[in-house]
This record gives sequence, structure tokens and C-alpha cells, in this order.
Amino acid sequence: MSESAERGERVRLVDVARLAGVAPITVSRALREPEKVSVDTLDRVRAAVAETGYVPDLVASSLTSRSSRLIGVIIPTVTASIYAETVGAVSDALRDKRFQSLLGNSGYDLAEEEQLVAAFLGRRADGVILSNVLHTPGTHRLLRAARIPVVETGNLTETPIDMVVGFSNYDAAFDMIRHLAERGYRRIGFIGAVSADNPQASDRQRAYRDAVTHFGLARDASLVVECPPSIEEGSRALFALVERHPQMDAVFAAGEVWAAGASLECQRQGWPVPGRIAIGGFNDAELAALLNPPLTTVRVPRYEIGRRAVELILNRLAGSPIPEKIVNVGYEIIVRAST
Repeated sequence: MSESAERGERVRLVDVARLAGVAPITVSRALREPEKVSVDTLDRVRAAVAETGYVPDLVASSLTSRSSRLIGVIIPTVTASIYAETVGAVSDALRDKRFQSLLGNSGYDLAEEEQLVAAFLGRRADGVILSNVLHTPGTHRLLRAARIPVVETGNLTETPIDMVVGFSNYDAAFDMIRHLAERGYRRIGFIGAVSADNPQASDRQRAYRDAVTHFGLARDASLVVECPPSIEEGSRALFALVERHPQMDAVFAAGEVWAAGASLECQRQGWPVPGRIAIGGFNDAELAALLNPPLTTVRVPRYEIGRRAVELILNRLAGSPIPEKIVNVGYEIIVRAST
């Protein structure tokens, strides 16, 4: 145990250096750039760190090096698997480069997102990844003033704060209605999130309405249901749509939890899928292929979004040129038995 630890004080860099028999600057180099020290020295430093329980002071280090090696990531919810996949990709890509991520949950609240951005900047984050392209004016001001790499994800925009990696929610939803229309469904309902202050939800609903007009399908405002994302809400929404429109022959649930709820409601009511009602979903979460029947849905490369976001940030930090500030990763309509 080091002298500092024996006195009940925080273990210092000099304590590790003394135990390892090297200079403090060598300890610092071994921790930040291990490839620049010998294997023997690295082993001694790591052994001393393990014995003393030393934790680097990242705040002090960032003041010296002007780099915290921390990337802030803000998602709207920690309960949705689609965000977990992207966060996993971010963590994997950062780990390979000895960076760490700071995760924030905004709860779909733009004001809370602004508070998280301020907190990350207060901790001198080297970059920020956002899961939206709509933000408060305060968030815009904070990030532009910080002059650090920023990547928005989840949708595309022609005017990103800095860079954006995503796909067109509008095109993906339009193509799902195209798929249903080409299979002969004429009265198609829609279940999705509240579209106010939610560009993804707004684009999906707008695409539905435009596609209904484009393909000459039944058009009625009461064929659209906005509700919170949950299996129970999907079940309720499907039942309400059928009550209002007994001739409805298909539904586009713009998220997997709603689609699962709709599918379960059909089983409960004895309505064959797709014989009575066809169901199309969005996101291709693991649940989609396990439903009975398996769900036709939109597949988005969520892992690729996270990987490319990190790639852009690290390239910017390294001073490398960024040939594309707007990266479209695309999507795919996965056709299964539900349609």
C-alpha cells in the first residue's frame, strides 16, 4: 500500500511511479500511450496501478493535454433495443482507440438534452453524439461555441450542427406503404409516436399520408393513431382502429413495440394475420422475427450508425479530412409472413 493510501488520502501519480521505480512522466506516458514505453516498464506500471488502486485524474489530465478521451452520447431512452445497438457500437469503436463514452438519457425531452450537453461539456468531452436532429436553440449555441466534433444520428438533415449519420425515415416509411399497396391492401391504418417535436415520428407519419395519396388508398384522419411506445398501446391502437374502420385491411406500426401489440391483439381477437389484417413494422428489433407470424419491417443498420459516428469524431480529432459530413446508411424492407 502506498504512503498516501495509508494516510487515507487519494493515491497520486507519484505513488505509482515510486512503486514502479520509474519517473512520474513515464507513468503518465504508459497510461496514455502504452505503445511508447517498453513492455517491461508497462508491466511494472500496470502492476503498481493494480496494487495501489490508482485512478487517473481525468479532469487534471484533460487540462494538461486538452483531451479528456471522453465522448458524450445522448439517447432518448435506455429501454429501447434500437438505441442499445447503436450505443454498443459506439462503445466498441471507442474502446479500440482507448476512448470512453458518457451516456445520457434525455427522456425525449429537448430541455433535458440541453442540460446533458452542458454537463458533458463541463466535463470537457472531446465530442458529442446525439440521437436526434431537433434541438433547443440553447443546445445549438452550446455545441457551436464548444468547437468540438458533433454527430447527429437517427435521421438525416441538410443542415447538421456539424455532421450527421442516419437514414431517411420519410423514404423508409413511404416504401413500407408502397410494399403494402403493391400487395393489394387499400385501407391502411397507421400507429406511431406523437409527431410534435419528433422529426423521426413526423417524417414517418408524413410519408404515410403522402403514400396514401400517391397510391390512391383510403384516406381518413381517423386511420392515424399517435400514442406512447409500448406493446400495450399498440394493442389498444389496433383495436381502436378496427372498431372505427371494420374494413381496414392493413396497419403500418411505425415501431416494433406497436407492431407486437397489434399482432398480439389480432391473436386475442382471432383475426388472422395477414388474412384479416396485414401488419408492417419498423426497426427490425429481435422481437420482429419471433412474432407469429414473423413481422414484415424496416431494417436499419443501427450498429453501423454508431460505428460511423465514432469514425467521424475520431477522424476530426485526429485532424483528418472529412469527405462526407452527411452520411446516409440506408435501410431495407424485410418481407416476412405478416404481409
